[in-house]
Amino acid sequence: MSDPSQDRMTAEGWRRIEDLYNSALKLEPARREGFLREACGSDKELLSSMRSLLARHLSAVGAEEGSGTVHGEALSAADSIITAGSRLGPYKISGPIGAGGMGQVFRATDTRLGRSVAIKISQERFSDRFEREARTIASLSHPNICTLHDVGPNYLVMELIEGETLRERLKRGKLSIAQTVQYGVKIADGLAAAHAKGIIHRDLKPANVMLTKTGLKVLDFGLAKAEHDPNLTAADEVMGTPAYMSPEQFEGKPADARTDIYALGLILSEMATGKRTSSSENGSVPPVLERVVQRCVEKDPDDRWQSARDIRWELESIAAEPASVSTNSRSPALLIALCVVIVLMGALAFVYFRQKAPTEPTVRLSVLLPEKSRVVALALSPNGNEIAMSLVKDGKQHIWVRPMDALEATELAGTDDATFLFWSPDSRYIGFFADAKLKKIEHSGGPVQTLCDALGATGGSWSRSGDILIGGLFHMQRIPAVGGALIDLPKNADGQGYPYVLPDGQHYLASRGGNGSPNAGVWLNALDGTNSRRIVADASRSEFVEPLAGGRVGAVLFTRGGTLMALPFDMKTLEPAGEPVAVAQKIAIEGAANWLGGSSKSGTLVYVSGVRGAARYVWRDRQGKTLGDVGVARTVVEISPDGKQLVGDQNSGLFRLEFAGEVATQLTPAGMSPVWSPDGRDIAFFRIGGLYRKRADGAGGAELLVAGNGLLLPKSWSPDGRYVLYAHVERGGGSFLAAPVDKQSKPIEIAAIPAQGVFSPDGHWIAYTSNESGVSEIYVVPFPPSNGEKWLVSRGGGVQPRWRRDGKELFYISPDNQMMAADVNAGPAFQSGNPHALFQTQIVDTGIRAGPISWDIAPDGRFLIITSSAVDTSLTVALNWREGTAR
Repeated sequence: MSDPSQDRMTAEGWRRIEDLYNSALKLEPARREGFLREACGSDKELLSSMRSLLARHLSAVGAEEGSGTVHGEALSAADSIITAGSRLGPYKISGPIGAGGMGQVFRATDTRLGRSVAIKISQERFSDRFEREARTIASLSHPNICTLHDVGPNYLVMELIEGETLRERLKRGKLSIAQTVQYGVKIADGLAAAHAKGIIHRDLKPANVMLTKTGLKVLDFGLAKAEHDPNLTAADEVMGTPAYMSPEQFEGKPADARTDIYALGLILSEMATGKRTSSSENGSVPPVLERVVQRCVEKDPDDRWQSARDIRWELESIAAEPASVSTNSRSPALLIALCVVIVLMGALAFVYFRQKAPTEPTVRLSVLLPEKSRVVALALSPNGNEIAMSLVKDGKQHIWVRPMDALEATELAGTDDATFLFWSPDSRYIGFFADAKLKKIEHSGGPVQTLCDALGATGGSWSRSGDILIGGLFHMQRIPAVGGALIDLPKNADGQGYPYVLPDGQHYLASRGGNGSPNAGVWLNALDGTNSRRIVADASRSEFVEPLAGGRVGAVLFTRGGTLMALPFDMKTLEPAGEPVAVAQKIAIEGAANWLGGSSKSGTLVYVSGVRGAARYVWRDRQGKTLGDVGVARTVVEISPDGKQLVGDQNSGLFRLEFAGEVATQLTPAGMSPVWSPDGRDIAFFRIGGLYRKRADGAGGAELLVAGNGLLLPKSWSPDGRYVLYAHVERGGGSFLAAPVDKQSKPIEIAAIPAQGVFSPDGHWIAYTSNESGVSEIYVVPFPPSNGEKWLVSRGGGVQPRWRRDGKELFYISPDNQMMAADVNAGPAFQSGNPHALFQTQIVDTGIRAGPISWDIAPDGRFLIITSSAVDTSLTVALNWREGTAR
């Protein structure tokens, strides 16, 4: 007889092992040994294998017999207790449905809701395995997974599913390729959702897949295991149905998501051929599916697809391709004749048409934008069907989605102040950052889901494995797309932003430094930290365009001097495969490195053309009338006490701008968030290491006032010169404090969050921003703080507060970017009047509570506001631009 380890890898061997396995489980323990000896005959290795399988299985499940088979006595006991009309709590039993891996299943009615349900009843009151099943199924919610409604003392209440199992359907013959792909996508989608929660099925088979009129459901997670729970089962357990068990299950090794992938490959093969096959018998699988199936059933789990999402995308790609003509129906003579004709035609073409076939010309199309809007972020869906844009329009910043086949874009509610947009790989969700948090929303709209805090983040990317990478303020981080704990990537990823995960799921691109710094450029990084190297020296956000069909060279997109470039990049060697080529001239850039464009998986490009006009410092009166401007602005404005100059920050450090003659002087090569001392002699600012001060005329060095990690961003200097108010932003949060300039005592905490805030002109009060109510509002507290006293000034939201120089009025910016004013009485008892709007400011993205204050008020009452008047009228869509970048 053949070696059992080889015999089980054939269809006949599978069936033999499964028959012996299930037959033995149905017998009383005392009769099993005799049955196996007789059935295995002289094949001692087969007898040993069967003994091992049964011993490991029974060790794992204890008294609960069977993996898919319920012991006969147990069924009889159940029948004597549960009958039609019986009640289990609020559930009225209608009749039996069948048997599952842990007990019998009944149809029932929830008398409270009038809902039909399925109830699976255990023979014991919550055995350990039954509790595990309840916890496992309860954590899953997906349209392709059976839903758990309730848990009773010894029963589970589940969604009642009408239809037939895939096993029953396959008894009537194979499925079409279209049906196979359709069902495969749904099974893979359900598994992907379970795997994302660390849950594996371990007994996936056609009998556990239910086909319904409305779709497909994966059933019976009774054998599932949560990967993060080491107490569920022993490491060497064997559970599952032999015909669909992976090699590692047979060997008693730990199972993971790739175990389910192995079973899915066998199910795909069985649907397409109508025959139950093994990993060595997939030659009969139609060619269109062969690659997908063969990689599913590789013996070594490392050689298989590594996620169910990958299989789903592969199957979706097959579904999107035109149906091919099968060659099986052609006669050999016809095939030979066809080959001869093709050869002759090829020879003629070579002789008469030796010149290179013409390539498709690059086509560029314009897509109109909503009137009087400005793009601040842009992303194209991976399937190339939709453009997501963060637009500023009518003083508000929201996500708009424009399908390629539509005439106009649609605004998505709930996406206020959204920026740094990115898509999920399946083109279903849009990820974005707003109000210092990472959020996501479906492309067609709906409720916004908040995933985590993300203060100061610069960009995100959604990997095929289901994780999201975040360019965090202090670290590159990742988080499951369904939400969960943030995980820091290795330290060599620190200081990078704008991540983009490559198709292999193991590497990502990111931008580091500013142009001119030694480490500036686009860097290639391994998620595990084993590799990090620069591939171009241009500090730019980057994206990756996948190789053309059959190739391995894709393209890294980045900008150089305002031109969009494409660097050929070999996905096998992870090295550049040529020199960068120009793709688009004068592409718009928001900030220092974020070019306004995006690409699809196939390479369609969309971008904003034209050089953006720089933001300006603009004077306005109380009615909003423009009175003039004083030059190019950056991110912060602080007018000097005498009203004759300002300080600001830019990429090259801090500068001082004199209004007369608009003369700019650099104060430091590095620094941010400057504020004036009350006598105008000094500037407080932040740079790496802490909070510093320096002479406003630029003389001398910088003096450290407060040392600390993270960001220590000064906001205001007290009128008596004794304190500097600053936001301390650190990992996990931060605080808002007042530091004594003489350094003789510790800083005083004003609020337990980082904030924007300013001293009142008399120094007795502090106005600051807080979101403790769920909305950023303006509050006033006494200084020093006293007995928790606090007054709400704004109504319906506000950021960036400033006092009028005489202290009788408080200004702030509303959520719709209006300049708001409230009369105040800053006497012994603080009082404020109802706020009212003065004018539209054109300030955007004001949701960063600890960010810069981008306006100020002069001693004479004029407002100086950082303003961008840029308006975008259209987007450019580029097709067939890849000639010369892929090979």
